[in-house]
Amino acid sequence: MEQTELDTPQVLHGRSAYAAKALELVRAAHSELLLYSDVLDRAFYGGEEFAEAVKQFVLGNQRAHLQVLVNQGQQARHSVPHLLELWRHLSSRIEFREPAEHQRENFRGEWLIADRRTLLERTTPEALESKFWAQAPRHGKVRGDEFEACWNEGQPSPELRSLGI
Repeated sequence: MEQTELDTPQVLHGRSAYAAKALELVRAAHSELLLYSDVLDRAFYGGEEFAEAVKQFVLGNQRAHLQVLVNQGQQARHSVPHLLELWRHLSSRIEFREPAEHQRENFRGEWLIADRRTLLERTTPEALESKFWAQAPRHGKVRGDEFEACWNEGQPSPELRSLGI
């Protein structure tokens, strides 16, 4: 198969570029958002603006949902208060899990996938470079399927469950 322009990612440099693109991706999503993160970094996902974009997304379509896999749920309790507050009110549309123990080392980066077509990815939590695919259905499907497999084996985070949601 020939690689097209759509398969070529835009390379982003710096944490602020990743945060801006994550917000843009959420605002453009239609029915599905999949987020895989090591710690749910406050700089990317902890602000009111990100939570408001997620709120508009899940309320904008009756089938819209957000699934979040987070390696370190205990840190998420403190890093994304606005997102967790939104989860309290929209728990049927927003779900959080932790990956199974044997999967944690395989997934160390950040993925944000919209509708299995648009993908934002960092290879490690510390990476300053990230990649954005605006329309990459093949790549989005592959990552989405990997996310789904990890989701299906994952479990609710004990730290987040203790919040009473």
